[in-house]
Amino acid sequence: MRLQRLLLVVVCWGLLVLALAPMREIMQADSSPPEPHLIPPVSTKNPLFPTYTGCGGVIMPAVNGDYEQQVVELVSAERASRSLPPFKRVTALDQAARYHATDMGQDDYFSHDSYDRVNGSLVQKCSWSARITSYYSGWNSLAENIAAGYSTPQSVMNAWMNSSGHRANILSAGNWEIGVGYYQGSGSYGVYWVQDFGRRSGVYPLVVNREAATASSRDVSIYIYGNWQDMRLRNDNGDWTNWQPFQSNFNWKLACGQGDHTVTAELQSGSTVVTSSDSIYLAADEAPALSNVPDAVTFAYSTVEQKMIPGAFSVIPQVGCVSTMTWTVAAEGTWFIISPTSGTTLASFSITPTDFVTNTATTYSGVVTVTATNPPGVIGSPHRINLALQVFDSAFEHVYLPVIWK
Repeated sequence: MRLQRLLLVVVCWGLLVLALAPMREIMQADSSPPEPHLIPPVSTKNPLFPTYTGCGGVIMPAVNGDYEQQVVELVSAERASRSLPPFKRVTALDQAARYHATDMGQDDYFSHDSYDRVNGSLVQKCSWSARITSYYSGWNSLAENIAAGYSTPQSVMNAWMNSSGHRANILSAGNWEIGVGYYQGSGSYGVYWVQDFGRRSGVYPLVVNREAATASSRDVSIYIYGNWQDMRLRNDNGDWTNWQPFQSNFNWKLACGQGDHTVTAELQSGSTVVTSSDSIYLAADEAPALSNVPDAVTFAYSTVEQKMIPGAFSVIPQVGCVSTMTWTVAAEGTWFIISPTSGTTLASFSITPTDFVTNTATTYSGVVTVTATNPPGVIGSPHRINLALQVFDSAFEHVYLPVIWK
């Protein structure tokens, strides 16, 4: 019987040890990190960037349009600091530059001329000028800067400006147009940049705000290439201005409203007339401001001639870019009347002196206040017009100016 009890104790202890073994392994696993290990790698290719072969002609989408625009604006700043006109950015040169930047990265080479990689070896396909010509025809001047490995627009511009040959292209007076390409992805350098410059026969670029991407105000600068006798301009599809003497550099006011706006010029010398235009995005519309309202109006009355000059004064209140404005008019003074006392753009009101002494030299004063009631928040509203009536006891002096007929 004692032997049976001993065997039972041994069996129970063995079962307890077996039951605790997995728990011991779990406790050991919780107290120490697992061995390092690897899982199979994964990869994919961007379907937006097919492998390019040949000598251009393929339209490459922008990888980073903001980077490209920053380079254009940095070029404009360098040229402005030296009183040089801005380059006009054109799509054809953008396309030529983007293709080459992408091609260099995908085929892993760095050269102005275009290559394909065939069975691991580079094979030249065409010269750099032939590649640009496949996008940009009719040129009489070309130039190109390339760079690789620079991570930001400012860093690549610093590199180009510190190189005499690249700097000469950026500051060239012989080229008028520019395109920029940027690629990031494959290739030994990972990042590739291209600037293409050109000038085309019969093309005279117009540049708004030195080729900035956006305008924060309707007031912009205009530069027009060429040497012309006369010009006229218009905003969007609006009316043309009158013909005026040509200016290459001047200020201009865009049409109202946030969004894209186009400035177009007709340029004329003799029988030659060409058209040039440029567009810019107006980032914010201007706050409405009361306009076309004078600060002061003066009337004069001669007791001798019994005549008033002017007999009445008419005002047409307007308000910036807002097509419709409702206004009211209030008077301080009893020697004049206002009619009407309210209206909507483009209605007018008249100020007419009526109740004053006509046989005594004296001076009357008064105030007319114009208030924009809608839209709200019109800058310059209410606006005071100071009035004066001078009654004098002599005749008007009449001055006659000669008229010369040509």
